This record gives sequence, structure tokens and C-alpha cells, in this order.
Amino acid sequence: MSNKEKAKAYHTAVSEYDESTIEKMVHEDYIQHNPKVPSGRAAFIAMIPKLKTYGSKIENIRMLEDDNYIIMHHKWINAIPFGFDETAAFHIIRFDNTGLIAEHWNVMSEMGSPNVSGRSLLDGKVKISDLKKTEINKSKIIELFDILTSEDVEEKEIITTIPQFFQTDFHQHNMMLSDGVQSLIKAVQEGSHFPRYIKQHAVFGEGNFVISISEGILSEKKTAVYDLFRLEKGKIAAHWNISQDIPTENLANDNTMFNF
Repeated sequence: MSNKEKAKAYHTAVSEYDESTIEKMVHEDYIQHNPKVPSGRAAFIAMIPKLKTYGSKIENIRMLEDDNYIIMHHKWINAIPFGFDETAAFHIIRFDNTGLIAEHWNVMSEMGSPNVSGRSLLDGKVKISDLKKTEINKSKIIELFDILTSEDVEEKEIITTIPQFFQTDFHQHNMMLSDGVQSLIKAVQEGSHFPRYIKQHAVFGEGNFVISISEGILSEKKTAVYDLFRLEKGKIAAHWNISQDIPTENLANDNTMFNF
């Protein structure tokens, strides 16, 4: 069974509240990067009855595989245990060399209404193609974030950089923005819905899809930012992202939201 097949079986087991299957698939010393959940398989399984009480379920939209990592773009319904009716989420799991799930990272956001271009946090193309271009596409996103995370980068440089990496009319799935380069440039100029990126912690990709996990400042708060890109002919054709504040108090573990 491939890691993608195992990941599908895993999120199906979560949606079916199947504790025995989860126990078989997850390492006892599972490392948890959700700051609200303790590490260890037992702590995760302890959440399942609450998910069952509210009928919380996963609908997977996209799934990428990169080495031992599986990146899942999910919709959660009946997500009351997380504080929402419906959420969009990114979940990343790492399989160890025995085939068990050994580590987990995630961010979530309320679904909300479509943006002014009619796009949601989850809709858009899902088909993975251009598998031979995976490393080229990943390097393109690394190049972009090398600029965005530079300590001395100025607004003018970011504005000049954006058209080099994005198609002019790219599809924007950020709820506060609209399609196209000009909307993104306006967000940079206004300093509102564009993070001040500090550090890129990880980049994963499969074919024409690449996800960047970064740390930044958004609305004057330290934030974990997951940016998913779909590339065509060397430029970004679509963008999805979820941002989540990084808590500093009442942490359930000391693993941070990063440490890839």
C-alpha cells in the first residue's frame, strides 16, 4: 500500500471514528505539532469520541506526496470541536521507515464566503500533472520565498517580483483578495492581507502543485502561513492559503508548529 493509500485509509478512519485502525496506523510516540494537542498516539485517539459526538468528518480535496510526507488539503464538516461549523485545513503527516504515521502538522481556517472572484479556500483544479517538473517547480517557489523572506527586502522589490512568478490573471483563493497580480500588489501596498514573511520552514511538492510552510507577521501577530501553488509553464496559475496565529501560552507540546 502506498503512502497516499495509507493516508486515505487514515483520514477515512478518523471520519469513521475507528480507533482500532488509527491505533494500528499511528506510532505510539507520534510527534504532534498542533499546539493544542499533546504528543503521543493516546492523546490523539482521546479526541475521537468528541469528533464522533459532533459528527465531525473529513472531505479530502487534494493530496500531495513528497518523499515520506503526505500533504492533505481537507474540508472539515461539523467542525465544532475546532471552533467552527466548517473549516478548510492543511494536514501534513510523516511516515517513518516502518510505515507508521510518526509526525503531524496542521493549520485550519473557517470556510467563510467565496471571495469577490467567486473562489473558496478549497475549490479549483485538483489534478496533479507534470510529475517530471516537481523539483523545478519546488525550486521556483523557494526562489520566490528567498526574496520574500529577505530581511532587507523592500515593498518596491516585492511588487517588482510578483509579476515574475505569477500569471497576470492567476486564480486567487485567499478570501480577502481577488484574481490577478494587481490585487496581490495592492495587498502588499496596503500591508493588510499580505504577510511579512520571516522564514520559509519547508517546501513540498508533487508535479504542478507546491506548498510552502512559512512563518510571518500578519495583523501584527506571529503567524504560520501555508501557501499552496499550482504552476503552469513556470508561473503560478492558482494560489490557496491558510494562516493561523502561533500561540505562546497554554501549549500542549513544545514541538512548535514547524520543526520539519
